[in-house]
Amino acid sequence: MALQRKNSIIISEEEYEVLCFIKEGIFGSFTKLMNEKERDEVLATGMIHNQKIPYTLTFAPANTKENEKTLENARIGEKIEFICDDKVIGHIILESKFKNDKNTNDIFRPNACLIDDFGKTCISGEFEIYNNRIKAIKEDFEKIKKRLNPSNITAIVSSFDPFHRAHERILRWAIEQSDLVIIFLIESYENNGLNLKLKKRCFDIFAQNYLPSSRVLLIPLYNIKIFASHLNPILECALAKSFDCNKLFVGQNHAGLGMYFNQNKAFTVLDDFAKDYNIEVTILPEFVFCDECKMIVSTKSCPHGAHHHMKYHGDSLKNLLRLGIIPPAVFIRREISALILSELFPNRFHNKQNIYSNLFPTHGILEYRSDKEFYEQLIKLHQMSYMV
Repeated sequence: MALQRKNSIIISEEEYEVLCFIKEGIFGSFTKLMNEKERDEVLATGMIHNQKIPYTLTFAPANTKENEKTLENARIGEKIEFICDDKVIGHIILESKFKNDKNTNDIFRPNACLIDDFGKTCISGEFEIYNNRIKAIKEDFEKIKKRLNPSNITAIVSSFDPFHRAHERILRWAIEQSDLVIIFLIESYENNGLNLKLKKRCFDIFAQNYLPSSRVLLIPLYNIKIFASHLNPILECALAKSFDCNKLFVGQNHAGLGMYFNQNKAFTVLDDFAKDYNIEVTILPEFVFCDECKMIVSTKSCPHGAHHHMKYHGDSLKNLLRLGIIPPAVFIRREISALILSELFPNRFHNKQNIYSNLFPTHGILEYRSDKEFYEQLIKLHQMSYMV
């Protein structure tokens, strides 16, 4: 149980991350917690400060006895500290308190109907976050932007779960059109999802060996669920715009895209936002490997039917990996498959060194081989066609 000081409230890691995002203007120019009047304005108009906003920036701290006691006794104008993992990570100067409306989807709990731990009281006011991770990321980004002086910056928001060849195709396409590509890597919260640190390592392997790394920036978004389900692409637009991106790539199968047709023209929920914020949204087609074309193609450009297409289905590829099965290299590069398998099945082979030296070419010296090296050699043999 976290220790709580007087005039303090305990917040979760996810709430801490959302506060960092708000303070750094990720969701627009509004950078404080909303009061009741501001909340009602957003609910009525979908806007604040003449900017579209997908959720209210209201915050009701978790419904614990300690938090409720602090808020009950707090006076307007007082300083209330935020505590996360037993550390003081920031504070708010209390502007107002008001009753929480549990039917309102706020930025901290966008899926209101699924949450049971609502606090009873919302707080509003200017706040500060110490050692703001998002602020540090934006400062690093400004240095990169100053060095490159990019005219076109493209954003991609993805889980890369797992990172496969279709992702590679999308990245190369983005780089061809841009001076800088920013990838916002989001957490996977599904039961079989890969953890964010592993996904970052997979991407780093590819970027270091196969991309112009100076023109690609990966930003991992730790402990924040609001992007994970892809339910509201306007959030992704706002995120891209806050990093000065003028382009955003969105997959056509995006869960919240809401694509519709009018007079044979395709429209999405992003159209108005893109116009207001001067950001170009590219709706990506589905990419597949065609066994007739012998290459990765989009379903829009390939003349062959679906019976010739091998699909890059993330869940199915993860299922193979979690069963310990190596996906064919046409789906995932062998370096990445090897890394994932070595993480999922640590110390899987008790006699790995003997197997390695008995099966694979060596330099006549008995050397220690890691699990990753073992899988890489095994996958390399799978790709050989000498005996076919």
